[in-house]
Amino acid sequence: MAIADFLQLFRPHALHQQHTARVYRAHVQAIGERVSEIFDAWGAERELEPDYARLANSAAVHRWELIRLGKRAERLHPPRIFNRAHTDLLAVVSDCARACQLLANGYRFHKSEAICDGQALFLDTLQELETLVRAVEER
Repeated sequence: MAIADFLQLFRPHALHQQHTARVYRAHVQAIGERVSEIFDAWGAERELEPDYARLANSAAVHRWELIRLGKRAERLHPPRIFNRAHTDLLAVVSDCARACQLLANGYRFHKSEAICDGQALFLDTLQELETLVRAVEER
């Protein structure tokens, strides 16, 4: 068997991997964009809404949406080269949901420590997600 024929055996597999990686990248980008939209919406609500009960409800709704987004991410089947990134993605989305839970509880029960912790966690995880999305795009 000639070397060219032998290498041809691997080509379809490589094309399939490239396609799978491209699809996975698109999903990660979509998740990153949605989390950023949720964060921006939360920031706008927090600036305009003086009622803590409404802020608590809004944070709870964002948490619910982030949990659903995390479950959607769990159903993804990443290519092997993205296994670590996928684990990190699941953790970051989960941390964003946790941040919203802290915010909801903080605003509901007027606990400034929970509000501060939730906001800080949300900011930190959003930065981690942006770094993760860039890393997945570059691969």
